[in-house]
Amino acid sequence: MLLTAARARAAVSFCVRGSILRALLRHWRRSSVAGQMRATRVTVDLDQLRHNFRVVRRLVAPASVLAVVKANAYGHGLVECAEIFRQEGAAMLGVAFVEEAIQLRQAGNPLPILVLTPPQAEEAALFCAFGVHALASSRAVMEQFAAEARRRGAVVPVHIMVDTGMHREGIAPHQVLDFARWLFEQEGLQPVGIATHFATADEADPAFLWEQLRQFRAVLEQLEAAGMRFPFVHAANSAALVRFPESRFTLVRPGIVLYGYQPWQGGERLPVHPALQWRSRVVEVRRIAAGESVSYHRLYRAQRDTTIATVPVGYADGYTRRLSGRAECLIGGRRFPIVGAICMDELLVDVGDAPVQPGEEVVLLGQQGQESIWAEELACWAESIPYEVLTAIGSRVPRVYCQEEQADAAQLVHGAVAGV
Repeated sequence: MLLTAARARAAVSFCVRGSILRALLRHWRRSSVAGQMRATRVTVDLDQLRHNFRVVRRLVAPASVLAVVKANAYGHGLVECAEIFRQEGAAMLGVAFVEEAIQLRQAGNPLPILVLTPPQAEEAALFCAFGVHALASSRAVMEQFAAEARRRGAVVPVHIMVDTGMHREGIAPHQVLDFARWLFEQEGLQPVGIATHFATADEADPAFLWEQLRQFRAVLEQLEAAGMRFPFVHAANSAALVRFPESRFTLVRPGIVLYGYQPWQGGERLPVHPALQWRSRVVEVRRIAAGESVSYHRLYRAQRDTTIATVPVGYADGYTRRLSGRAECLIGGRRFPIVGAICMDELLVDVGDAPVQPGEEVVLLGQQGQESIWAEELACWAESIPYEVLTAIGSRVPRVYCQEEQADAAQLVHGAVAGV
């Protein structure tokens, strides 16, 4: 069913009213109203998200799961996906920036939240105020965090980031022991985790990953010998948790796999499936003669008399211009080429002599009949990766959330309240 504002409001009668309800209803209301107004929408299958999470949780047990919900949960909706993962037993959530963590806190999500990029000193007050975990990769920044925490009478949980070869952020392995000793001495900071990040977990050659893993293990052994242990030891992203059980430690950080995409293209495939579909409708059709052109710069000229369908989706929605003249869409269960330059708000489809009419559904990403187009195929056409395809879907495309059981609407609201 569609999780509309009306159903969400009805579910409130089973729950205690509070700020978390208002925040969730605000999200659902916005999605519902926008979805009724615009032909173009994204639908997210919440049951599929649940299934994908359970697949990962069973695979990695006894390790816990940090569900990565950065970048608007890979385009699926930050607040809604985070709440589903909370209900399914996520131990922690991962975001890219403290602003995302604040959005989750304001929606009432009580789970521990780790910001996966290095914090800035001026953000210390926000980490303290909203109870957010920070990456520790700079002594200077952590000094500011400790000072702010002491001033507020707060404690900031921190995770030491070890740079084993990504060379993006973190402490060099030979410096970790001294850094950790210093951290444990700081009033206002609580070292609760230690992590690294793999550069090549999805590549065929695992040699560099094994070297990174060797360095990380050596650091862990050194810290343990010095009497320092951490409840959260994490390194595995989606690809690593599937391919390298040795990398799971006590916590894993799945991202793309939670949303239904295979984290690497070799070996056994996990039984996960995409939860997001992107659909629109034909708004106009017109016949053009052989030799006539369409769209800006006249990049496409018809080889014969044909029908052109106009669809109200463009690069401002995240359907990149790189797909111009390369991509296909689904109408009536058939594939048709997207032709000419993709515009800011519209694209054009050559449907030949097919009897396509205004109002017919167009699938840009998803399944229609026996045909399907998923993010891997769009990424191939755009010379990109599925991550970029999904996260690029813009905020002006309304998200509509679907699930099978009507009772789940009450559960989604009630579950959020029960956790706080």
